[in-house]
Amino acid sequence: MKRGTNCSFIIFLGLDLVLLSTLPASEASKTPAGLNVLFVAVDDLRTSLGCYGDTVVKSPNIDRLAAAARRFGRAYCHQAVCGPSRTSILTGRLPDNTRVWHNRNLFRDTLPDLVTLPQYFKDHGYHAQSLGKVFSGRDREAELDPRSWSVPPLLKRPGWSNYALNENQGTRGKGPATEMADLPDEGYPDGKLAALAVETLEDLAKRKQPFFLAVGFFKPHLPFCAPKKYWDLYDSADLQLSGDVARTRSAPDVAYPEHRELGGYTDVPKDEKVNRKQAGHLRHGYYACVSYVDSQVGKLLDTLERLGLEERTIFVFWGDHGYSLGEADHWCKATNFEMDTRTPLIFRFPGMPEPGVATEAMIEYVDIYPTVVHLAGLPPAPALDGTSLVPILKNPRQEGRPFVLSQFARPFKPTLPEVMGYSVRTRTHRYTRWVRWPSREILQEELYDYGSDRSAVSRGAFLVERENVFGELAYGKLRGQLSAMMDQTLQTRTNCDLKQPTGEGIR
Repeated sequence: MKRGTNCSFIIFLGLDLVLLSTLPASEASKTPAGLNVLFVAVDDLRTSLGCYGDTVVKSPNIDRLAAAARRFGRAYCHQAVCGPSRTSILTGRLPDNTRVWHNRNLFRDTLPDLVTLPQYFKDHGYHAQSLGKVFSGRDREAELDPRSWSVPPLLKRPGWSNYALNENQGTRGKGPATEMADLPDEGYPDGKLAALAVETLEDLAKRKQPFFLAVGFFKPHLPFCAPKKYWDLYDSADLQLSGDVARTRSAPDVAYPEHRELGGYTDVPKDEKVNRKQAGHLRHGYYACVSYVDSQVGKLLDTLERLGLEERTIFVFWGDHGYSLGEADHWCKATNFEMDTRTPLIFRFPGMPEPGVATEAMIEYVDIYPTVVHLAGLPPAPALDGTSLVPILKNPRQEGRPFVLSQFARPFKPTLPEVMGYSVRTRTHRYTRWVRWPSREILQEELYDYGSDRSAVSRGAFLVERENVFGELAYGKLRGQLSAMMDQTLQTRTNCDLKQPTGEGIR
């Protein structure tokens, strides 16, 4: 069955199905003026956190944050890879509207005058500063977007190497997938970054000017390198995958990434077919890195408290996308599956009602930009694809979106896509449509029923798709409803002008 989707040149200004509304001006005015923003990103962090129900991980500091904040249990990124996901957060625009589908694509090639989230704060009198991986992981001026910041953005200082052991340093390309050196936190980049962030907060606290400080931690991105004391928190035997870990049945080949991120490391088979012991060791490394980053986040929390900044600072904590650790025969990210698209997101702000009460409202990452602006009491930014989450922050029982949109381009190259996979996630189902680009002729479809043990399975705190049930007669009516939902959102929210962007980003 193949269908085409007519696409008009409409940039999303509002989605009729979304029932969120912003607070009236009288309520918004109660937010203290001149609030600072501490915007903390963690690379490749899935919801492997105690506050999200993971009973194995040791994450006391992020759990402490969540206990005084609003944790979003159903937050979803727009594309499960760092560049496009971070662009959607920092621009408030969907990937099809920025034309950022790859880490090397540049949103300013398409929208040169777009005002990013930190830039908006800078333009409203804030000091905006970037430390670590915020926009991009490549130290290239265009990707770090200096226009967004009051001072030049800093990705890494010289000598901030992934590897600490002599035998692994100086490796060209990828080295081993894991490393554990018996060093203090500052022996690896995230410890150095946390120390620099603490020093920067101490300096900013002395100024009268409010600040927007973005801090982007590098782990738990591969390679899984962390001080030995964090490895010592776990036993590989406790981190083995259990149950059926086979590829999702009846899923089309295009649902899985064609590139193998894990397979490029020297101690991992290129086809990523690791044995049970190797899988346990890799998962051990990931969890060690999560605990390492958690400790660095704790240093930021302690510094805010010590400097008396807690009651004057909006704290936003987010992972750029989800991550798979061998579930459904998949490692890393780059799919439209639940493990890769569901993300950790936590907001804390002064005067928050019901701190520590989580919300299950479904939200998208383009909603972050308007929310931070709204919380800070700034005028609404124009032409965003998201909606303020302040009503949910004020009332955790407030409804969110009826569904969320994710996507992924194939092949994963800094060129125009050949195939695009769009995915809508409702509370109970996921419908994914793979289309030829740019005609949007349908090539393959997927449907997962999260209430059916046959279609999806719970793995502790996570959901894993087990079987694509799109072709089954029992789902005929639902298929039609989800397909219409997809048609509407693509027609009203995405820019389908197929003009090739200029510049060096897409080529």
